[in-house]
Amino acid sequence: MQKIKLIWSAGLCLGVMLLCSACGGSDAPDLGNVTGTITLDGAPLADANVTFMPEKVRASSAKTDSAGKYELVYIRDEKGAALGDHKVVVSKLVNEKETIPPNYSDETELTAVVKSGDNEINFDLSSK
Repeated sequence: MQKIKLIWSAGLCLGVMLLCSACGGSDAPDLGNVTGTITLDGAPLADANVTFMPEKVRASSAKTDSAGKYELVYIRDEKGAALGDHKVVVSKLVNEKETIPPNYSDETELTAVVKSGDNEINFDLSSK
């Protein structure tokens, strides 16, 4: 009888540990909220994809609205981007053709630093 109680207790403890690990929080790194506006030649850049790419964790991305505004999402409903340095890519495909100059898209030179809290990071791009 004592052995059965010991096995049952061990099984219960194991089950609770598994349940607690499954209910654990997100694996997301510390995030900063990132919003901003992207313009191209002084005009708002609508329907462009913006991606912030840190070195070691997943990227965050957003799509600009009609006013060129964006708000980054890390994953699903978690807004923001990992803290630290990022390479930034801005892309907009029209008829499967990139319309953003390569120094902002395929061969981007854009960078940004995300800090704890709220970050407003604007980009004024030029097609020239």
